[in-house]
Amino acid sequence: MTESETKSFSGAQAALASQVLDQLVPARDDFPGAGELGVAHHVDSVAASNPELGRLFHDGLASIESASRRAHSASFADLADDHKVQVLRAVEAGCPEFFAMLARHTYAGYYSNPRIIELLGLEARPPQPLGFDLDPFDPATIENVKQRGKIWRDA
Repeated sequence: MTESETKSFSGAQAALASQVLDQLVPARDDFPGAGELGVAHHVDSVAASNPELGRLFHDGLASIESASRRAHSASFADLADDHKVQVLRAVEAGCPEFFAMLARHTYAGYYSNPRIIELLGLEARPPQPLGFDLDPFDPATIENVKQRGKIWRDA
């Protein structure tokens, strides 16, 4: 994601977000990591559409970079994966609201992505009328209710 493609994040924030998202949902088998997939666009859109979440995400990304420099004297992007995980766990402990929102919007962006839906073998469409098949109506299923008779007052 480049700075011209972002809505809320700076270029550095967008790059950091992609790195972080690849740690939250790493690549595995045929599945790409969340950062590689471009889920940072989704998180950026959420940040741009909600000022409160925008501040939370901006502050949280700053906390990640700050924790990385404090703990390892290096930028988050320059750390080995195990050190990235350590930094993210420290930020999660210190900023649980940020981390919960980041995880929520990362998963929402990842699992709603058409590529992931296809890899999971799902079909992206509404559940009805093409979704779940309904059994034909059987009037016998409501026979007990009908036998009780009228149990309401006319208004």
